[in-house]
Parts: sequence; structure tokens; C-alpha cells
Amino acid sequence: MQRRNFIKQICRASIVCAAPPSIISLQSCSDNTTPIDENINEITIDLENSQYKKLNIVGQSVVTGSIDFDRSGLLLFRKSQLELLAYSRSCPHAGTSINNFLNGTAVCPNHGAKFKTNGTPVPGGPTNASLKQYIVDLDDSTATIFK
Repeated sequence: MQRRNFIKQICRASIVCAAPPSIISLQSCSDNTTPIDENINEITIDLENSQYKKLNIVGQSVVTGSIDFDRSGLLLFRKSQLELLAYSRSCPHAGTSINNFLNGTAVCPNHGAKFKTNGTPVPGGPTNASLKQYIVDLDDSTATIFK
């Protein structure tokens, strides 16, 4: 058998063997998704909850995963003792969930778009659009975020 034919046959056999398990795993991922209710117009966050405790310190930020309020998750930033900012994590350039603020900048992992803590893009990146910002009512250790 020629080397080229041998390699073709091995590649075909590998694809045939790998395809069924791959399809099963893809199907199982789609079966476990839960529908997201995009009609939720507010969410309340307890800043004493361990997940959000960092937000009690001015200059700190926290991200959430996908939630009913916003499919991309939230990017939260403690601007001052009296002000908490909330943004959608959805990058206006490509829709990817952007990362947490680090040294005053949040970065999109896909295209490198950078955003300042006020939600505006850093000049020179792939987008000129700001992050979608939500209204926040801060009452002691409770933050209510509105669309």
C-alpha cells in the first residue's frame, strides 16, 4: 500500500470512530440548557453574599455568569461608597462576555476591545460603542439593578 493511501484510510477511520461520541456530547450539552427569561426587568444583589463581597470595597469589580436578567452576565464596579455601576458583559463589537475590570480596564477576550470603568471604549480598539449600562439603586448592602 502506498503511504498516501494508507494515511487517507487512517484519517477516514479516525473520523468514523470519533464522530459518534462527538455528536452524543454535543447533543447532551444542548439538552441541559435551561431557558432564560429575558422579561425580568430587575434583579437584587446582596453585597454581603460571598460572591459579591468584593463590591464593598471602592475600586473592586465582580462579574456574573449568564443570568435571567442578562444572558451575557453582569460586570459590576464599585465606583464610590455611594455608587455601584452595572454593565452587561456583552461586548458591543462581537457579543462575547467581557472580563472583569483589572487596573481600570475590562477586556473582551475575543477581539481585545477594552473598556474603561465608565463603560466607554478605550480608543484604538475594534469598537467605538460603550457597554450597555443598567440603573442601580444602592441601599446599604443591597443593590437593585434595573433595565
